[in-house]
Amino acid sequence: MTILKRRNIREAAIQFLYLADLEDGPEAAEMEQAFWQMIQESSLNKLNLAKSKAILHVAQGRGSRTLKFEQLASAIQPELKASPAAHALHTSLKQLFAQENKLSAQIDTLQSIIQNKSSKPIPDIAIKEVIEVNHDLMQARSTWTEKSSNHPDWTVKLEALNATIAHLARSSQRLASIEDPESTIVDFAHLRASSAELSTFRRETQKLVCQILEHKEKIDADLAKVIENYAPERVDPVDRAILRLASYELQMSDDIPRAVTINEAIEIAKKFGTSDSSRFINGILDAL
Repeated sequence: MTILKRRNIREAAIQFLYLADLEDGPEAAEMEQAFWQMIQESSLNKLNLAKSKAILHVAQGRGSRTLKFEQLASAIQPELKASPAAHALHTSLKQLFAQENKLSAQIDTLQSIIQNKSSKPIPDIAIKEVIEVNHDLMQARSTWTEKSSNHPDWTVKLEALNATIAHLARSSQRLASIEDPESTIVDFAHLRASSAELSTFRRETQKLVCQILEHKEKIDADLAKVIENYAPERVDPVDRAILRLASYELQMSDDIPRAVTINEAIEIAKKFGTSDSSRFINGILDAL
């Protein structure tokens, strides 16, 4: 992990510890979701906008392709319906038709949100619904392919329809790649990387916070040995959060050099604390 990312994780952990330790404030578990919405709001908004634009980019030309699909499907449906042996094909194509329309509707909704000139961020749910409907559509196409392969007598009549379905399927694969971490499609690798980075940042920060809270009593006991008349409530809340994090690293984390922990704590104190914070924290950590 780079120094910058580690510093960002430590700063976020200190902010969480500060907010979770305020008098009459919520418990740590209760404030977790709201905290991360606040901390990552800007990054998530930018990522959602980029994902939305990627979805609309992939969807370019989809209207003409779905129209062709609908025309071919509508033309073949009466024949399928009239054939008892093709009942499964008729049902499968009907479901596929419905899913194609559902995806088109979700994409149209997302486009309307983007075209709206308000400054409101794009909601997660708008993107999630496109991705989920696309997933269901891919499943419906898979079912259709399986069913149609069991009816070789219909191969010629379904040739044009299946070509159109295959064309739409390629667009669906690109849509799915926007959020699929296992995808090998490179077009949107930067979006997947950004999503993974945000998730990792949150996971690693929360892991650090949980470890500090788990050992808070011991950490405070160690601080009491070097701070005269120590009581947590008598120390500035920001300084208290910094001291607890740094003390945890000094006492219980062997993979970070002592000098690095102290220097970073001093720098964070200069950024978040009072004019006296860095000097106070330096003296306490030196004595631990």
